[in-house]
Amino acid sequence: MKRKISFLILFNFLISCGLTAQDFDFSQWYNNPTYYNPAYVGLTPGFKARFTYRRQMVKIPANFKTYAFSADIAERNLPGAGGIGILVDNYNASQGLVNHTIVAVMPSVRVPIAEYMVMQLGIQAAFVQKRLNWENLIFPDQLDPRYGNIYPTGFVAPNNDKVTYPDFTAGLLFQFKGNNVSGVVGGAWHHLTRPNESFYEVSSPLARKWVVHMDLLWEQDQRSRGYHKRTAGFKINPGFIFQNQAALSQYAVGVNFYFTSIYLGMWYKNEAFTYDTYSTFSIMGGIKIPFSEVANMKVMYSYDFVIYPEYSFTGPTHEFTLLFEFDDIRLFQPKTIGTAKYRKGGSAMECSPF
Repeated sequence: MKRKISFLILFNFLISCGLTAQDFDFSQWYNNPTYYNPAYVGLTPGFKARFTYRRQMVKIPANFKTYAFSADIAERNLPGAGGIGILVDNYNASQGLVNHTIVAVMPSVRVPIAEYMVMQLGIQAAFVQKRLNWENLIFPDQLDPRYGNIYPTGFVAPNNDKVTYPDFTAGLLFQFKGNNVSGVVGGAWHHLTRPNESFYEVSSPLARKWVVHMDLLWEQDQRSRGYHKRTAGFKINPGFIFQNQAALSQYAVGVNFYFTSIYLGMWYKNEAFTYDTYSTFSIMGGIKIPFSEVANMKVMYSYDFVIYPEYSFTGPTHEFTLLFEFDDIRLFQPKTIGTAKYRKGGSAMECSPF
């Protein structure tokens, strides 16, 4: 009973404030880049794995929960190869009432343009399943103004409680570098074939979504006294992302900082370029734990709260991300000629990741 009523509260809230997008979203979009643009696959050398847990609207019993995993590995020894990645995401709302699962593979292509610029193209081929538990729904004909849910419903549920379909995304980005500054600008087009996601025998094509993003990374290196060894320095990483799906839009703008293995970030998210709408403010903190010179782990946490008082009853959003990075892992080892390693196709421009 509590779960059914909580779904009604959640549904009314989403209708009143406007759902930001049909696709689920992350606060730390910069820590889940391949979800937004598959062209990020293999952008920096080595192997990367990311685990994310997100709990949204914690004060509402029917809160959202998202579990995400992605991994990608770069390849520089095959001409034109960027890398290959996988993605497995699960989105759960109202304690299992709605369940959305994505399993995808993501190859990318790398095209050096100049000494200071490289282009990458990526595609995502996904298998999607959406499941709805009809038995936990409450309809208007079941409700009594005084006693609540006491009547049987005349609603006839469809035979299907789930829909499955293939889904495709294409992305493009440019990475550039100059002195101590590098950056990425790009975009992606999701749901290219507009798959039908209806539970009934009718056509209900999923609206296409397009994403535009940009970020800069300013890095100040530090060197140990008396040595030329490069150590971790101070980094500033401002960024921007904009998403549009059907009539729904959302943008986020903010900046991240890194110094002596500590990460800090501040981000503002809104549905319009005005303050008096459903907007949130996000604070991020994290730590980098090195295993070696070429391997490390990052632990990130972000806390989101609603700025506009009318929607503060939903409560905050918590998001945890665990990242593993291994810079010396690659798909194919370079050829060895004598004692020297030969990198086929030359070395492309590489930028430091945040």
